[in-house]
Amino acid sequence: MSTIPDDLEIDFREEADLQAFDPEAAARELVTYAVSVDATDVFLTDESTSVVVRLRRMGQLETVQRLSHAAGRRLQNHFRAVSGAYVTDQMKPVEGRELLELDDGRMVDVRINALPSIYGYDLALRIFGSNESILSIDQLGIFASEADQMRQLLDCGSGLVLVSGPTGSGKTHSLYSFLKYLQKADRKIHTIEDPIEHVMNGIVQSQVNVRGGIDFAQLLAAILRHSPDVIMIGEIRDARAAEVAVRAAGSGHLVLASVHARTAVGAVHSMMSHGVLPHFLASSLVGVVAQRLVRRLCPHCRQRISMSDCDDFLSDLRPRLPDDMPRNLWLPVGCDRCVDGYDRLVCLPEIIRVTPPMRDAIQHGADEQELARIGHQAGSLSLETAGRLRLATGWTTAEELIRVLPEDDHARASGRQLQEA
Repeated sequence: MSTIPDDLEIDFREEADLQAFDPEAAARELVTYAVSVDATDVFLTDESTSVVVRLRRMGQLETVQRLSHAAGRRLQNHFRAVSGAYVTDQMKPVEGRELLELDDGRMVDVRINALPSIYGYDLALRIFGSNESILSIDQLGIFASEADQMRQLLDCGSGLVLVSGPTGSGKTHSLYSFLKYLQKADRKIHTIEDPIEHVMNGIVQSQVNVRGGIDFAQLLAAILRHSPDVIMIGEIRDARAAEVAVRAAGSGHLVLASVHARTAVGAVHSMMSHGVLPHFLASSLVGVVAQRLVRRLCPHCRQRISMSDCDDFLSDLRPRLPDDMPRNLWLPVGCDRCVDGYDRLVCLPEIIRVTPPMRDAIQHGADEQELARIGHQAGSLSLETAGRLRLATGWTTAEELIRVLPEDDHARASGRQLQEA
C-alpha cells in the first residue's frame, strides 16, 4: 500500500508544532497530491487519538497520514469554511464546494461533505477534474465491440437508456461519456444532476435542490417544456421520476438515466418496482448497460502464469478469442508505472439491447431469469462472461472479479477456484 511521499509535509502530531501549521497551505498540498495520484476522494476522519487522512484511488482506500487532533481539525475547518460548509453547530451534516487553484495553475473542483461521528466528524472531499477529464466511450476501458454496442443504443433517436450498478461502479462517468458522444450543435441537451460533477459547454445542466423543494421529478417536468432532444437524469430514485422519465422517452426524447440494480435485467425490474407499468417500459426502453469498475493489470509488469485448470473455465470463450491466444492467466507484479500491479480502473459492462422478443417479455412481466435468457440468445454477454473474457485476455485478475461481482455470481465462484489453484 502506498504512503504519502516525504515531500508532503503536513504531519503535525505534536501540539507544539501547531503554531507552524498553515491549514491553507496544507489543504492545497493535500489536494495537489491527491490529484497527482489520480485519487477520487480524500477523507479526514476523527479517531480516538488522531485525525486520519485517507485517499481513495482505483477504488482502494489508502491511509496516508495521521495528524494531531488540533492540527487535523484546523485542516477540516479550513475546508469547511472555504467551501461554504462551515456552520456554528459543527455536529450537523453539511456540504459545500470549493474551486481550488493548484500551484501549477490548474483548477480543481472539490465537493465537501461533513458527517458527525463518535470522535468528531468525517470530512469527505470528492475531487472532480475539468471538462477535459471526461472520457470518450472508447476511453472507458472496454472492448471495441462493446463501445460499438453503446453507440448503437445512443444513436436511437428516442427512448430510454439505463445505466445500472451499485454505488461506485462508474455510472456517472459513463453517462458523461454518453453526453460527450451526443454533444452536437443540432441537439439540445439537458441534464438533471445531484450534484453537477462536470460542467459541459453547450449543455443545459440543472442541479436538484431538495431543501428548496426541487427534486428530480419536478426538474424533469419543467425541462420537458424547454423542447429538449436529449435528457440525462443523474439517478432515478422514486416512482414519480421513473414515470416521468419513461413517458418522456416514449414521447420522442432520448432519455439517459442511472438506476441502482445489480444486473441489466435487474434494472428492468427496478423500474417496475417504482410503479412503472410494464407496457410503457417495454415500449420506451432501448437498452441497459450494467457495469462494475475493475482494476486493469499494468501491461508493463504483469506476469503470465500457465494454468491447466483454466481450460474448462475458458472453453466456452474460445470462439470469442483469437486462435493464437495462449492458455494463460496473469498476475499483478508492481512497477514504477502502476499501483500494486494495476494501472487504472476500467469498465466491466453488461449490455442488453431491447429486441422485439425482449420487449414482449417485459410487457408480459417476465422474471429476470427469462429476460437474461432472451438477452443471451440475442448475443448479450453477462457480467460473468465479460469478466472471464478480461481474465483470458490479461486485462484483470480473479481477485478483481471476486471483489466486484455479486456474492452469488458464477464468475466470482469460479474466480475463487482459480485463485486457490
